[in-house]
Amino acid sequence: MQHLKNPYADVMMMPTCERRFFLGLATKSAMEREEQVEEMKKNAQTRTGKGSRSTTVSGEALKTRMKSGDIPLT
Repeated sequence: MQHLKNPYADVMMMPTCERRFFLGLATKSAMEREEQVEEMKKNAQTRTGKGSRSTTVSGEALKTRMKSGDIPLT
């Protein structure tokens, strides 16, 4: 019963209904944590990749746009 932060002997001295209640709480919190981790992984996967550009610019066109001032250098 380490995850409940109670010594095993103290947990075994509890009435069965209390033990069941605390185990239910521990199980519920572990499942919520697992769902949060899965959601974070899902969000991380959608952010990675090649980005969200809608168009591409060739090297020469980029140089031209930088020289004309359309794209700031800093």
